[in-house]
Amino acid sequence: MAFPYHFSEVSPQLRKVDKASSEYQALSVIAESLEHPQRTILSTFIKKAENRELASQFFLNVISNGTVSEFLTDWVTLLEKVRPAICNELEESLKRSIWQRDGGQCCISKFQDPKKFDGSPLFVYILSPSLFQNGDVAQNARLHKLFAAYIGEPQLQNLRSLLDQTSCSNRDLSAQALLLSPRVFEHFKNGRLSLNLLSSATTADSAQYSVNAHNMIPPNQMESFDSYILLENKATDLGTALPSAQLLALHKRFADSWAWLEVWEYMKLASPPSWKPEKTARSDPQPPPKTSWSPWPLLRPVTRILQYFWLRLPVFFRAFAYRRLASIGGRLYGRLGSFDRTHRLPFNLYLRVDTADWARYHQAEFRALQLVATHTQIPVPRPLDTITHANSSFLLMTGLPGTILGRSLAVMTDAQIDAVVQDLKKYIAELRHIPNQTGSGFQICNPLGGGILDWRIADSKREELKFRDETEFHQYLRKPWGFDAAQWRSIAKAHGRVGGHEIVFTHADLNMRNILVDENNKISGIVDWECAGWYPEYWEYTKAHFTTRFTTRWIADVLDQVWRGYRDELVVENILTDKAPPW
Repeated sequence: MAFPYHFSEVSPQLRKVDKASSEYQALSVIAESLEHPQRTILSTFIKKAENRELASQFFLNVISNGTVSEFLTDWVTLLEKVRPAICNELEESLKRSIWQRDGGQCCISKFQDPKKFDGSPLFVYILSPSLFQNGDVAQNARLHKLFAAYIGEPQLQNLRSLLDQTSCSNRDLSAQALLLSPRVFEHFKNGRLSLNLLSSATTADSAQYSVNAHNMIPPNQMESFDSYILLENKATDLGTALPSAQLLALHKRFADSWAWLEVWEYMKLASPPSWKPEKTARSDPQPPPKTSWSPWPLLRPVTRILQYFWLRLPVFFRAFAYRRLASIGGRLYGRLGSFDRTHRLPFNLYLRVDTADWARYHQAEFRALQLVATHTQIPVPRPLDTITHANSSFLLMTGLPGTILGRSLAVMTDAQIDAVVQDLKKYIAELRHIPNQTGSGFQICNPLGGGILDWRIADSKREELKFRDETEFHQYLRKPWGFDAAQWRSIAKAHGRVGGHEIVFTHADLNMRNILVDENNKISGIVDWECAGWYPEYWEYTKAHFTTRFTTRWIADVLDQVWRGYRDELVVENILTDKAPPW
């Protein structure tokens, strides 16, 4: 995961590094010295090292006589030298042995059809056998010391012995190579794909690995791989060996570093003007780029007229049309998630479909979108229709441009993250000024004055939960559970705040999936308002952590910058959610 700029502000529970350690000191220097993604690339030298404290001490010692940028350059150079590479000079007999051992197919994808993965399998070295013949990596050379600090001196000496070609038999050489399809090789080479040995499922001629697949660059499309694969030796009679578990473990250790190196290359192509490793002062915000002319504003009156007449058609007819459109949308655009609740339709429309008992939530979201559009400048979908018919409830709304922020976070610069923070601060301030005029007498309620829907509170999906004040709300959250003395002290501090918390209008599900960004990574929309309503002022912040507790850059560089308080409330929410699973 990306390494945050505000590392020193990360909570101890998330940071998990002692402030007195060399590791904390090293990571702090990296955070203060480099922009993303260079900062993240260099942080992997510490975070993925065999001994993080020794690697940190090595880093601090080297930069005491040099610069962080020079160390980064050496680290990137080493990363390039230890990448998997295509075997160009294997003997034919060895090629035949490896081909038969892997069954003539990519040993990860297991596809025999070349068309599936862009061609016939390639013979690939997990690590180049000639690595230590390179002057920079030779014994006692600069990169050799760097390598030793990262994986440990004993492991490095074992690696030298494994790659010593003067004593290598065909069996030893076969252990250094494997068959991969061209596309899988690209994933493997760039750290998008790595293997983790399951030692309990290992025999002399087979080994089971879990497959770690992660893609941080939005345009890259990765295939689906099985969660586990079995590497088998199908040519034991030819004296071949399985691919080396030691080399595959080394590849896994470097995988994150290669993946972030690919992100850096992608970001340089996306923003070529100025890419300097050292951190520079933040520039003033730039005016938004000019957008191309669009005819849609001129068509808005026409769409309003069509909507006027559409809403006067019988409910049964609209329900029939919505079901047909949902079916068409499924064929055109596929599923939008693990639940068939939201469908993308033609004409930039989106449709929520659920059972009739969900109608009150559709009506509440419809009202939430109206309130936000009326009282704020937040870009939100425009609600068009909500109906109930034949045990089904429907909510129709317009779509918004952009992609999910979570898919772009890895390739966003620090300046772009700062812009998101400033926009969110503005939008949250606007939301908090939406008045509660429901007349229901309940302070904590949905936009219609009824029961809230909140994924953090399991019973909200089954009961009409609304509360007259914050005290009643907090009593409900605590009611079923027992707490030790330390937990009660934390609860008293957060829930017993003098003067209480202001009750404000809240999105209540503001996570990386529900914020959209445009091609310049600026916020283009906020979606999924079904949980919106009036809650205590801290709820937006604590709920934003609910499904992203360990995404450090999102938490440290976005959430903790938008909301500078509510840390005590977050501690209590973590206590409560650990006790109350959301089902």
